[in-house]
Amino acid sequence: MKITVVCHEIPYPPIHGGRIDMWRRLKAFSHFGVDLQLICWWYDTPPTHEEIAEINKYVKQLCIVPIKRTLGDRVRRIVDLLYYPLEVTSRIIRGKQLNSLLYDVRAFNPDVILLDGIHGGEIATALSKRLNVPLFTRSHNIEHLYYRRMLASARGLKNKIKRFLSVSNLEKYEKNLLKNSTLFYDISADDLKFWQSQGYSNGRWLPPIVEFPEYSTTPKYPIYDLVFLGNLSLENNAAGVVWFLNDVIPIIRANLPKIRVLIAGLNPGKEIKQLCEEVEGVDLSINPVSAVEIYQSGRVLINPVLKGSGVKIKSIEMLIYGKPLVSTPEGVSGLPEEVRQYFKIAADAQSFAAEVIKALSNSVTTNADRELLESMFGYKVIEGVVSDIKALKGL
Repeated sequence: MKITVVCHEIPYPPIHGGRIDMWRRLKAFSHFGVDLQLICWWYDTPPTHEEIAEINKYVKQLCIVPIKRTLGDRVRRIVDLLYYPLEVTSRIIRGKQLNSLLYDVRAFNPDVILLDGIHGGEIATALSKRLNVPLFTRSHNIEHLYYRRMLASARGLKNKIKRFLSVSNLEKYEKNLLKNSTLFYDISADDLKFWQSQGYSNGRWLPPIVEFPEYSTTPKYPIYDLVFLGNLSLENNAAGVVWFLNDVIPIIRANLPKIRVLIAGLNPGKEIKQLCEEVEGVDLSINPVSAVEIYQSGRVLINPVLKGSGVKIKSIEMLIYGKPLVSTPEGVSGLPEEVRQYFKIAADAQSFAAEVIKALSNSVTTNADRELLESMFGYKVIEGVVSDIKALKGL
């Protein structure tokens, strides 16, 4: 079996939840003997030879497309904004580059095109139509609702304009893409129910994949009392951290004055950096290399995110470390009830602080059932997609 996977960004190194989700899916397909061709984009920093070598362990053919920022490309994107949301405009390929890509995919001869994240949808759709190959889509969120919430959380004129352009044309684009997919797979059971209520009957549930460490991940002496790890460049994560530091920490510190907190994640903005400097007992780890080390370093793991959609990859990751877990309701949205039971869930600052204080005072652990987690989030979840392709192609 052959699949051409179109990822909206390069999935390795897996430095945030979206990349983790895509990367583990590629590894799972490879584990079950699927030949993969990967098309993806990079921006800012090109991948290293070592990173490309790691991707090639699981992918037969790799095509990495740079997101260009020349004057001509910027003008073209401005025109495209009349019809497409912002993130899609940077991933539209035309002319000789598109013809070269068509040639490579035709030669690979995939059974399906799998679009992983809708922002690469124009290329995935073009490949599907021109080569007459079925299109499957993996949805990471209800994107038009997710970006509306991001817009509501955006701070500063520049970020507000950016998120406004992200929302523009997005709902129509997303709905057409899912409608025209042979099948689409949703990260969240709750989000899938939303699409089914909208009349979509071609959806399936495909949760994120969890990888379990081969060794004990609990150190004898954690350095921090509380740890948060997330993509701090995303408005919803940043807003949750700001709320936690401004509203929750003072309540906790009134009871536990010497509490130590670690905020860790990708590309924090000025507000997060400033708050972490100003709030006593708070350290900031920028672009950490190892999520395992970050999670190891805390006694209690928290997810204070207030807005979003889909499934919070970080919440699933937190389950495997045997630590007490405290989250907002949004932090566990989309997770099955069997998994939510392992979290202490609090919706406001007072109750969130109370759950944290209780967790730190009791020194309890959260021993999530490994067999349950593997059955829901292990590599085997990818077998459903493989079975769907076999049924479709008569393999």
